[in-house]
Amino acid sequence: MDWIRDNKPLAAILGVTLLGSLALGYMVFSSWSGYSESSDTYQAVGVQINNLKSEKLAPTDANLKSKQAAVAAYATEVNRLGTALVTLETAVEPIKEIEFQAKLKAKISETRTQAAAAGLQLPEDFAFGFEEYTGKLPISAAAATELSGYLDALNELVQVLMKSGVKSVDLLQRSRLAAETQNAAPVQPANNNFGRPMQTAAPILDKRQIVLNLTLDQGPLQLLVSKLTNPEDMKYFTTLRLLRIESQVQNGPLRKDVRIAPPDQTQLNNASPVQDPNKKAEAPSDEIKPPPAAPVDVVPVFGNELLRVRMEIDLVRFLPAARGVAAQAPAGN
Repeated sequence: MDWIRDNKPLAAILGVTLLGSLALGYMVFSSWSGYSESSDTYQAVGVQINNLKSEKLAPTDANLKSKQAAVAAYATEVNRLGTALVTLETAVEPIKEIEFQAKLKAKISETRTQAAAAGLQLPEDFAFGFEEYTGKLPISAAAATELSGYLDALNELVQVLMKSGVKSVDLLQRSRLAAETQNAAPVQPANNNFGRPMQTAAPILDKRQIVLNLTLDQGPLQLLVSKLTNPEDMKYFTTLRLLRIESQVQNGPLRKDVRIAPPDQTQLNNASPVQDPNKKAEAPSDEIKPPPAAPVDVVPVFGNELLRVRMEIDLVRFLPAARGVAAQAPAGN
């Protein structure tokens, strides 16, 4: 301390130099650390770039041609499938408005007769969901033609219900077609973030929804679901969108409601060991006879009720644009 008091100028110079050296050392250390981190990051990015260049999907001309060939082959298969689906569609013959109404009434009468023979109960106002057209005509011949194809599909569906063993059809509803309304608004293309209309491919299919409320047993339900997906039973394309099942009887029976029928007197007489003394004894025989049936002492409480089922079915109709769907799809950016 005496030396510092005796040499104040020199001590001040030495102190400033020491502080400057420490600050400079800290700056050098920080810069070196930042350099090391940046160098490591640069080297890691370089390794990633080299790895990407060595991969099979590297952006080379050979890989580009290979991808284009694969996409072209995929598009060919998709278009081939679309062509097959359109070919399998049932053709709809042009029909006039009055002819459609006559066809509808004839189908209703014919189906009621068939349903009565098959044991299928239909609603009183059953008309395949076309109740309004029993009293009025479609708005145009084009609408009548589309409705005629729609009617054929619904008639085929009711035939499948009969063949599956459905007990009753409690409800049958259908979605309306755009052609049924006089002023159907055209679909406007969506806009992207830049205010320009986006490219949209032509629609390849049309879905028509059918709602059914049915009463049936478990076996016919399984058979119905199977037939809806089998082209040999249902020649129209259908998809089961919703299936809701509940028991016809929600609550168990009360004890007072469960009654056991009295046994048959004949069975009791045959089962009784007491023999009528006036009855002649049967001659001995080697024939083995089954014992008489035991009297009924139990009755089934659960298991005899039916099922109530709600089905929502999409009737799928493939449009001509499905033939070239891969070619019409907009290219990705």
